[in-house]
Amino acid sequence: MKRKKRNFIIAGALTSACCLFMVLFPSVAVYSAQKGISLWVTSVLPALLPFFICANFLNYMGAVSLIRPSLFPFAMSVLSGYPMGAKIIGDMRRENVISPREAKRMISFCSTSGPTFMIGAVGVGMLGSASAGVLIAAAHYLGAMINGVFYSLLFSGGERSSARPIKRKNSDLLELFTEAILSAFKSLAVILAYIVLFMFLTDLLHMSGAFSWIPYQLAKAAAKGFFEMTVGCGALSECAGLSFEWICILAAMILSWGGLSIIGQSMSMLSGSGVPLPYFLLTKLTHSIFAGLIAFFLTLCVV
Repeated sequence: MKRKKRNFIIAGALTSACCLFMVLFPSVAVYSAQKGISLWVTSVLPALLPFFICANFLNYMGAVSLIRPSLFPFAMSVLSGYPMGAKIIGDMRRENVISPREAKRMISFCSTSGPTFMIGAVGVGMLGSASAGVLIAAAHYLGAMINGVFYSLLFSGGERSSARPIKRKNSDLLELFTEAILSAFKSLAVILAYIVLFMFLTDLLHMSGAFSWIPYQLAKAAAKGFFEMTVGCGALSECAGLSFEWICILAAMILSWGGLSIIGQSMSMLSGSGVPLPYFLLTKLTHSIFAGLIAFFLTLCVV
């Protein structure tokens, strides 16, 4: 009870501070919101909306229960990127398709970025090399698989859940499809809120000169990637004197960590699933380490 009260106090203090900063720096708040909304409209919405609708519709029809529970969220996460895997796992847990133990195991390898972003945006757009994007994506996905094996071994001693999917009373496909659309937009609205919030946070830190106190470009890029992976990867590409191989390794680590923005989005999708924040942070940290190690060995083989 004390812990819950403490969390409410901390959340209230942070929210009050955020509101105060927005009042003190209205131009930064408006500019950040404009950038966040523009990013959401031009990139996030067209990339994720079709996948969210399809995933919701398949889940509502009960098609997910016909295949291996781990396969569907992993495949959708690989195809569409963050935070699709977390959303599907959260939906499956809330509908009693999987147990809390299985949800914790599955999130360790079903929280990944999309190939289009890693190869196109990071590889070609930021690093100027499609091969670098492919190497980063390979390290990222192999790291996710090893991460999944690692946490599956941790949970191997427990019994699997005997939970079964709840049959929906609504059998009208048109109504199910409409409900899938509404649920997709609700999830995307949550993502928009997190994008705007963390865009404002990073812009505020940048404006206040917080990043300028960090003496090394590499450490500065890592600090930015801690909050937002796109900003961190962009800062990495600007690091002078850093070899191409190490840029790929560090980019793989930043993308596998995801940043606090992605972690916040994922935790909102996992609400009610039984996956606690400290555990999810740990899985993202180990995924980042595994991806970095794999990228290191891949650069030795390729380069």
